[in-house]
Amino acid sequence: MPSKATASTPQPTAWNYEESVATVETIIADLESGRLPLAEVLTQFEQAVQMLRQCEAYLTEKRTQVDLLIETLSD
Repeated sequence: MPSKATASTPQPTAWNYEESVATVETIIADLESGRLPLAEVLTQFEQAVQMLRQCEAYLTEKRTQVDLLIETLSD
């Protein structure tokens, strides 16, 4: 029988918008430095694009929630 996760099993950390933006800013600084090899530039760029897509989806979701709240206030 498979065992269940115990308290010592690390839990994945929750995604955080502000941390993602800070990471993207760090990646941009690294890319702009010109010190990274091309392969690393491409890897970092891909990571930044993925994080920005997550941020955009989050903001879109929150914008929809705000719009719905505003609609309910107008009623």
